[in-house]
Amino acid sequence: MSLMGIDIGTTGTKAIAFNEAGKILASDYKEYNLVFPNPGWVEFDTEDQWSKVFSVLKKVNNDPAVKKDPVTALAVSTVGESFTPIDSEGKILYNTIYSTDARSSNEVDLILKKYSAAELFEITGFPPGYICPLNKIMWVKKNLPEIYKKTKKFLFTEDLFFHKLGIEKTRINHALASRTLFFDVKEKFWRTDILDTFGIDAELFSVPSPSAVEIGYIDGRIAGQLGFQNKVSVVTGAHDQPCAALGVGAVKGGIAADGMGTVECVTICMEDAIKNQAMLKSNFGCQAHAIDGKYVSLAYNLSSGSVVKWFRDNLAGGDNQAIREISSRLDFEPSSLYTLPYFSASGTPYLDPVSKGSIIGLDIDTDKNEIFKGLVEGLVFEICFNMELINKSGVEIVELRAVGGGSKSDFELKLKSSISNKRILRMDITEAGCLATMMLAGLGTQRFTLSEAISQFVKIKDEFLPDESIRQRYLEKFEKYKEIYGLVSKLF
Repeated sequence: MSLMGIDIGTTGTKAIAFNEAGKILASDYKEYNLVFPNPGWVEFDTEDQWSKVFSVLKKVNNDPAVKKDPVTALAVSTVGESFTPIDSEGKILYNTIYSTDARSSNEVDLILKKYSAAELFEITGFPPGYICPLNKIMWVKKNLPEIYKKTKKFLFTEDLFFHKLGIEKTRINHALASRTLFFDVKEKFWRTDILDTFGIDAELFSVPSPSAVEIGYIDGRIAGQLGFQNKVSVVTGAHDQPCAALGVGAVKGGIAADGMGTVECVTICMEDAIKNQAMLKSNFGCQAHAIDGKYVSLAYNLSSGSVVKWFRDNLAGGDNQAIREISSRLDFEPSSLYTLPYFSASGTPYLDPVSKGSIIGLDIDTDKNEIFKGLVEGLVFEICFNMELINKSGVEIVELRAVGGGSKSDFELKLKSSISNKRILRMDITEAGCLATMMLAGLGTQRFTLSEAISQFVKIKDEFLPDESIRQRYLEKFEKYKEIYGLVSKLF
């Protein structure tokens, strides 16, 4: 009987049905769009999003291979801090407020008048800031009082999914709960003292649970509508980044997943909850892993694959083949440009919602090939800078395991390996998120053990080792790169 892994992301949803040997039987993907009702506001059109999610599930279930080997269990990975209010009848009251929504900056200030950033970080492992759900829920309470009064639950993307599948007693996995600013990351419970300080009832949230826990079955009527043929077990999943880490086998301390997609995120596995002032200063959090009892920290750039897409659409005529041709000609001679790849809000270490991207050093001879190389160098510099900072804070990285569209570039992986002085493995995995949620579904229904799953499903394709000659050629430029944000940020 097959297992389904689902990844509900920022720009779309993918579902894959795997047989028990890990072979893909069928998959489908559909895109949806974020909406921006006001400056700084970022939301999902929730009804549209979920119609696309359910359409994907139907498509996979209707594939002939899946009909022959029906799905018996599923789990889901999801975006982090997005939440949705529902009423006592289970109806959605307001669009899902997305992670990078910046409407609640005043509420962040109110929180920091009651608690220091250090206090909150020690409890929750999460650096306070505009991205946090606590301040956004406070904003809803103040600015949408009628919505707040009608709200029975604030559901995050995973537990909203469970709700839509007919699960009455919804759960939220520890990795996702870690992103709220009111979850005790070490002891694994909602901090009612923090919630009480701001007049928020803990009953508004689902009960926290480890990942890979079976919590019920899809309601029979809903299962029929979605094309499921069996009684289908629903298993707790994980926040997308820890989930991707599981998908590449980053389940031991020091091994890190490098997800090179629209966002580039390095997710480092830790054996214990490391929380210190150096991490807080650079906005490196500590959250629960998809593996119970272990933790992860995230270092990320919010404008990664999106920068390459910007170049493709604006300077390469929208032609993917043109990008591949330019990429194939890249060499390890530093470009004449310095690029700061903050084409949307910056990620760690600054978490600056108004930062801007920059291309510095243009002259009359600069062509699009040079611009592209400069952009890729900026992407590599940014994530290497993050890794340098997190290493200095006491979080060890011994190896990167790369997946995603950006990992197809030999140039980018070799340059990153050389500058960071880390071994990088390119994984033979197309969809780490869906693979990981399939693994969680199997773990939750006792199809296999963790060690069996890693051995059977996690495959390595290529290895990239540091080259000292490349490192020396780029070292001076890398050091200068670190100064750019401090100069450019003064303009905005």
